[in-house]
Amino acid sequence: MRLLALWLFVAVLMLCESLLLPAYTFAQTNSFTVRGTVRDARTGEAIAGAAVLAAGTTTGTTTDANGAFALYLPAGSKTLVISYLGYERAIVRISGGNTKLNVPLVRSSVQLSEVGVVGQKPVHDNIRSVQGGITSLDINTIKSVPAFLGEVDVVKSIKLLPGVSSVGEAATGFNVRGGSVDQNLVLLDGVPLFNSSHLFGFFSVFNPDAVADVTLYRGGVPAQYGGRLSSVLDVRMREGDREKFALSGGVGLVSARLAVEGPIIRDKTSFLVAGRSSYSDWLLRKMPDASIRNSHAAFYDASVKISHTFDERNRLAISGYRSFDEFGFSGDTLYNWSTNAATASYTHRFSPSLSMSLSGVYTDYTFKVKTEQRMNASEYSNGIELKSIQADFALATGKHAIHFGASALDYTFEQGKLRPTSVESGVLLVQLQPEQALESAVYWNDEVRFSPKFSLMYGLRYSFYANYGAGQVYRYQPGVPKQERTITDTLRYGRGEIIESYHGAEPRFSVNYTFSERSAIKLGYNRHRQYLHLISNTTTISPTDIWKSSNTHIKPLIGDQVSLGYFRNFRKNTIEASVEIYYKRMEHMLDYKNGANLYLNKTLEADLLAGKGRAYGVEASISKVSGRLTGWLNYTYARTEISIQGATEEETVNKGEYYPASYDKPHTLNLAGSYEMGKRWLLASTFTYSTGRPITAPLAHYVIGDFIVPHFGDRNQQRILDYHRLDLSLSLLPDKAKNRRWEGTWNLSLYNVYGRKNPYSVFFRQVYGSPPRAYRLAVVGVPLPSISYDFKFR
Repeated sequence: MRLLALWLFVAVLMLCESLLLPAYTFAQTNSFTVRGTVRDARTGEAIAGAAVLAAGTTTGTTTDANGAFALYLPAGSKTLVISYLGYERAIVRISGGNTKLNVPLVRSSVQLSEVGVVGQKPVHDNIRSVQGGITSLDINTIKSVPAFLGEVDVVKSIKLLPGVSSVGEAATGFNVRGGSVDQNLVLLDGVPLFNSSHLFGFFSVFNPDAVADVTLYRGGVPAQYGGRLSSVLDVRMREGDREKFALSGGVGLVSARLAVEGPIIRDKTSFLVAGRSSYSDWLLRKMPDASIRNSHAAFYDASVKISHTFDERNRLAISGYRSFDEFGFSGDTLYNWSTNAATASYTHRFSPSLSMSLSGVYTDYTFKVKTEQRMNASEYSNGIELKSIQADFALATGKHAIHFGASALDYTFEQGKLRPTSVESGVLLVQLQPEQALESAVYWNDEVRFSPKFSLMYGLRYSFYANYGAGQVYRYQPGVPKQERTITDTLRYGRGEIIESYHGAEPRFSVNYTFSERSAIKLGYNRHRQYLHLISNTTTISPTDIWKSSNTHIKPLIGDQVSLGYFRNFRKNTIEASVEIYYKRMEHMLDYKNGANLYLNKTLEADLLAGKGRAYGVEASISKVSGRLTGWLNYTYARTEISIQGATEEETVNKGEYYPASYDKPHTLNLAGSYEMGKRWLLASTFTYSTGRPITAPLAHYVIGDFIVPHFGDRNQQRILDYHRLDLSLSLLPDKAKNRRWEGTWNLSLYNVYGRKNPYSVFFRQVYGSPPRAYRLAVVGVPLPSISYDFKFR
């Protein structure tokens, strides 16, 4: 029934398309439409986000996820310029009359020219694009950022962008425009990932050898994306070479990676297999602290992608991903977590103006803690499983670029299970009931260019959510705080029976008014609904965190964001500058009662508090995008505040007044740059500064007999010390002039150059007769040098 409902939505949308198509046909005798597809000349892979510009005008567009574009032009001869970072520009001359193009782009032959700081944003694209708050990064840009222990990292590069922050060193996840870490939709080839980090946040799960490009939407999110309040991080895996076999990889101090690619059927089918593994225990053995020396930490991940072109109208791509982490800290407790994911995507082009992409997704995230003590031998586990299907249609006609479609996602939430692992164990079996939910949506998104100066993107997403059985729901005594002892009834639901449902509209629009080729102003509004919640009373993702469904007691998050930005280019578009302001209002934000228990708690909703939130800020950015010296400077002022006013004092925080969220960091400054020292040497550096995050500190203590009892002040009213760090790297690039089949790059980097002991957290010790004493915990408090070697063989 659920799949039938999905296909009914798709059928309705296709009917709407056939009815609306005549209304969107704007071709006249004095104008014509150019349509086409942009692909990699070697692999045949569609290039999304390539810029298509009518030379000498501000009329242009970018390619969609299938590499397709449509451009509406006045009659007469025109010259099109098609560009994408890391590729040679293509110049295409056309005459009047509707035209269809197939444009292959050739990768740049000069490596240093591939190093940029704004990813796939070619000249003018930051001015022409309709949406604000979007940044795209090419993998070569990411590789130019100094690496931690020689490991190139997608997420660490994202944290250098305006509006993005994290709670501290090696923090898992990231925060965007006032949102918590679970408010970011992280996609790998369309697959949602529920943990984006290895080794508790030191590395991300994305293998750079398998990544093509990265796009972060923190505003102006198209309607085809949904399910999160703050941002979408869309990471696309690259396709294998369709002409010849190639080998690439790298070796660093703590990990090594290898990727193999090539044709299965020449010019039709290609494959890419990439793997990465760590060997970090030798570093732990060198540590002076005995507990760290006896610890163990390791991870691996593997990616595979197979792409097949049936003909110019039909393409199929299948990809898979597996990651595994294991960590044991000086004892007999072992943590491990893993992700298994797969996706299949079939693309069909009905006509030059209409195409369809049908995709199916599966992902499973599991966390486990194993205790090997003889009397307490046990295993704890939780996780989340997702299966989804989506049909997306792209229609380009006249001045319009339209996306519409439908999706359905089926979730299973494993809330927690503890089981004994030996007959001598005194641990009892405990298993919380799993939760099931179905999320579906239909959407329509239209980007229309009314004139070279004025363009509009508007869309509507309507989402449906149902938490269904088998399961049970507790009823609590009204007018008193929820507790296990205030349960008055238990409602039980059978398999497939709907327990609670929600639905709502998610409108969004973006407006761009271009003053000239070098300046534009953009206005945007987005509404999002989020039905998933990460239950965590820590400032970052931790092993015991639980993904939970919206249900009878936990309502979905709803967020409304308004943004306004001014964009300006200087010195022949070699310098790009922007200033954006935003305001976000959020409903049903979760926080926790004092002393909340999240571990195997069957009445978890009784320890949760819901309130309203607000986030606002200013983002200023300036980038130099060409020349021997390139780089960017980003400054963000951002605030995130929560107000929780419950029916009782126990359910109210700070008397109902707004207080800072645990990830609220008002000031963030990021500076990144790279300098070409000759033909083969590249010097790069990054500097980051941010305000310390809020904490709740004890203000005094009481002595009761032999016990010292701390007295804490209001929640999140103090802050830890500010964070700042400088990183440097020096790269020796291959000599392109020799045209060798083997290309090697040496990289020497120094992380935390001046050895700042940045506090990750602060803890307090009570001393009899004295105020509480604060102690800082620094994750990396010394300079960390590293050397790595990357290679390619063709």
